[in-house]
Amino acid sequence: MKYTIPCLFGLEALVADELRRLDLKNVRAENGRVHCDGGPADIPRLNINLRCGARVLVELASFPAPDFEALFQGVAAIPWEDCIPRDGEFPVKGYSISSSSTPSPPARPL
Repeated sequence: MKYTIPCLFGLEALVADELRRLDLKNVRAENGRVHCDGGPADIPRLNINLRCGARVLVELASFPAPDFEALFQGVAAIPWEDCIPRDGEFPVKGYSISSSSTPSPPARPL
């Protein structure tokens, strides 16, 4: 599994060191976040032991999204049924940094 740990700018090296001390693999820092690889058992371990990271995010998919339609299609293609039970709920909050297109019409159901 691939994890992303968002953090305040300037704390990336500290978060990366914490991940290495916890024996996570492929630790890579970039502006405002640190990436690593791990297993399902690492999620609670990271949430308990990280001091400088904001939260632990699991990467479900990765795809280019040059516009909002590509983003919508990429998200719709994720096998959500593998992650969320039929009666489960999944709140969505999104934002864009340096977007190259204008927002599309209001969201439509997946």
